[in-house]
Amino acid sequence: MTNNQAPPKQQKRHTGFQARFLLVIAAILIVFSGGVAFIIYQHEMDNLEANAYEKTDLVMKAIEANRDYVQDILRPTMYRELPDHKFILAAMSSSYISRMVMERFNQKAHGFIYRRVAANAMNPDYEANALETDMIERFRNNPKLQEWQGILELDSKKYYIRFQPVVYKAACLNCHGDPADAPKEVLALYGNTSGYFHKPDEIAGVISVGMPIGLNLGKINSFAMALFAGVIPSIFIVYIIISTFFNRFIAGNLRNILSFFRTTITDDKGKSIFDSSEKMDEIDELTKTAKAIAEHLHSNQMQLVEYAAEVKGSKDLLQSVFDGISDPVVLVDMNGRMKMVNAAFLIRYQLAMEQVLDQLPADLLKNECCPLVVCTDVFAALPDHPISREVLMASGEIFLIYFYPIQTQAGETGSMVCYVKDITEQKKLEIKIQQTEKIASIGQMAAGIAHEINNPLGVILCHLDLIKGEPNLAPEVQSDLEIIEKHVGNCRTIISDLLKFAHQHVSVKEPVTINNLIEEVAVMVSSQFKKQQINLEMDLGQTIPVVTVDVDKIKQVLLNMLINSAQAMGETGTVSVSSRYDATRHTVKIILEDNGPGISPEIIDKIFDPFFTTKPPGKGTGLGLSVSYGIIREHNGDITVESLPGKPTRFVISLPAAGEEQ
Repeated sequence: MTNNQAPPKQQKRHTGFQARFLLVIAAILIVFSGGVAFIIYQHEMDNLEANAYEKTDLVMKAIEANRDYVQDILRPTMYRELPDHKFILAAMSSSYISRMVMERFNQKAHGFIYRRVAANAMNPDYEANALETDMIERFRNNPKLQEWQGILELDSKKYYIRFQPVVYKAACLNCHGDPADAPKEVLALYGNTSGYFHKPDEIAGVISVGMPIGLNLGKINSFAMALFAGVIPSIFIVYIIISTFFNRFIAGNLRNILSFFRTTITDDKGKSIFDSSEKMDEIDELTKTAKAIAEHLHSNQMQLVEYAAEVKGSKDLLQSVFDGISDPVVLVDMNGRMKMVNAAFLIRYQLAMEQVLDQLPADLLKNECCPLVVCTDVFAALPDHPISREVLMASGEIFLIYFYPIQTQAGETGSMVCYVKDITEQKKLEIKIQQTEKIASIGQMAAGIAHEINNPLGVILCHLDLIKGEPNLAPEVQSDLEIIEKHVGNCRTIISDLLKFAHQHVSVKEPVTINNLIEEVAVMVSSQFKKQQINLEMDLGQTIPVVTVDVDKIKQVLLNMLINSAQAMGETGTVSVSSRYDATRHTVKIILEDNGPGISPEIIDKIFDPFFTTKPPGKGTGLGLSVSYGIIREHNGDITVESLPGKPTRFVISLPAAGEEQ
């Protein structure tokens, strides 16, 4: 579509649409008027039938009351009063009395029809005609049908007629049963051939009551025609109003729309689609325009589908690249909302993609250990160059986050890729390597110092022995010599610890059950624990495999750890020792936990350093945990500590199971 062409010359347009529309409106108005007239006509007919029904129903009930009176009262009374069961037709026959009453009624109210007829009637004057015979058969074939009503034409006149079946009762069989039982007056009058041998509940005839309605029908028809004719002027006026409004508000606007389309709508070749539309009316022209627009929209839609497929393919490719990274990767927009995450992120935080999209990390993961939560300042500033940040979480995990900004064409940061790497184990490994290197270097130095100091101490002790052998020593000198000897002994003890720390002894390893070693060491400290009122609890696993260790050195480690726990608690407390087998790592774990005061975060990384101690001067050399750490590392194991001030302190010793030494 384009609007580069000059407007076409104004052409004479056909106005068939307007004419057809107005003709349709006129037809609708006429049909509507006819429908209204027909509804009113039908309503009047329903009223006429209802009125006729009420009047004929009144007549039928009056006749029925007469018959019931004759059958139930008059006839039995006359039988009792008359001798020899004499039968008087004019006073005892219900049919005869009904007919006579209706003949006199018609003289008072002209036009009513009353007939009580039967098939094979006793009186030939009341034999059923063709219509009445059909009604008798209808009632016989439909026992549930109690009445028929409708408008019929009789002798060129319209009547509303109701038919009811004549059902013989037991009392009727006195005259209409066996001729031998019939009254002689009836036999003498009608003979013994017709009207007999009926049975109870048999339908033998019909009663009909008719009311003339021709005059009323004529009035209704005249009223309907007059109503229809009277509406015609109103229809004409409404037609003029609709035509005026249509021409002003619809046809005019439609022509304006088409005029706009003629100057703007072109086909694929840039040619106006209205060049050949001179013979079209407005609707045809608008239809062609709509078709052109629809084709153009369809073409654009197909292009959009192709573009969408390409975009989806690119997005899927990008997602597959993201998912191929084992560490969490997040793409955030300029507002810090997540637009894409990889599978590692979803798996780590147990989320679905629908939960993540367009969410802020701080809102979605505020209760989780996600390092992005504490980087809101980075999302707010949106750096224009790559940066990194190391984050320490409260759980102890350490993450290194790389932020890679993505620039827009304007040179601004529009989005950012966040790469989150868990370096907790890496940091722990670095600390262990540093600790091992520190211990190794200090151990070498300590071994040299121990050898250099040990010889002079030996000379000092020899001279002390020589001097102490002098017989004329003063008591004060003897006391001074003992003090010197005591401190020399302390120095030799420190030197001995230094030699142990420097691993001067060759380990002799053998396969043992770690539970046995724990129980032996527990016996060794039991008396001291009782003095300090410290409770020792043990929870040893039942399926612990053997370990290959130097028994004496592992006992030394366990003894050092238990004594340290007791010294940390002072008086009273609980120390628990448990053993477990980690099948996934194939290691045996020894867990020692005490409810002492805990270790502050400032010194917890230093407790395995040589010569570091929190004890008062003279109470320790600071080599116990360092020696223990060295022994465990010598066995290809590991020792870790978990503690906070005021919380229990837990040491975990891990040793490879037999056959798993690295």
